Amino acid sequence: MTRAVETTGKSVAEATIAGLRELGIGRDDAHIEIVSKGSRGFLGIFGGSPARVRISAQAAAEDRVEELVKDIMSRMGFSTQLHITEEKNALIVDIETAGADGLLIGKAGSTLSAVEYLVNRILQRENKRTPRIILDVSGYKRRREDFLKSKALSLAEEVKSAKQQVTMEPLDAEDRKVVHNVLKSVSGVSTKSVGSGRTKSIVVVPAAEKKSRSGGRRPRRRKRRN
Repeated sequence: MTRAVETTGKSVAEATIAGLRELGIGRDDAHIEIVSKGSRGFLGIFGGSPARVRISAQAAAEDRVEELVKDIMSRMGFSTQLHITEEKNALIVDIETAGADGLLIGKAGSTLSAVEYLVNRILQRENKRTPRIILDVSGYKRRREDFLKSKALSLAEEVKSAKQQVTMEPLDAEDRKVVHNVLKSVSGVSTKSVGSGRTKSIVVVPAAEKKSRSGGRRPRRRKRRN
């Protein structure tokens, strides 16, 4: 819930300092609205009025995330419990449903991914300094990551053996990152994303099929004769 105070001072700066002190926050965590810059009055003595500012402090990021996710879950008809942890400049929100995990996750995590995208867009519009939000459902994403790593390594062996490229099913950005990273250290294959939109396919290619940017073989350099 947003807290706000209205304070006065001889100047806007003085009124602002008083408001920040009352809220117990720093300037970077406050929204400051100048209600009146005040006036010195006649000869700086008579008829003057103080500067007035209204300062509001947004709730802590974790509280706002919990509030927003609970609201979205309620609107979707889910009864949930949330467990929020902080990890590497991100907030991990693990959601427990009353027996509806599969419905919230969706096919290959599509529903969960869409809700996560929505939550991040809303929070970034409110405050660009909000950390990245990662939604999970009863540890689904950890299991999904292990599955993708195993599948990617298996496809890499298939590609090296058959010497033919293989195209994976469309994946969202987070899943593609897992596959690219795990195959980056595998010799004999390379990966590329194809398609458009938020979901794209990954093509696992034999290393021998790598071509120059012109699309053909690299021309041989002729030796100059002296």
